[in-house]
Amino acid sequence: MFTKDELLVIEDALRIADEEYIKLLDENKNNKNRMVAYNRKQKKLWLVQNKLKKLLKE
Repeated sequence: MFTKDELLVIEDALRIADEEYIKLLDENKNNKNRMVAYNRKQKKLWLVQNKLKKLLKE
């Protein structure tokens, strides 16, 4: 389906997105609605990252 090099590029992109969500969460500490929204998106991102790690191990 994907080559190992392509999976590594996807992993880097997900890491960058994770860093962006952490930054957005820090910037919106006073806005609970935005924090909840970013936290939900970050949790989905973590699920994808975990599945990608399993694929890279195989």
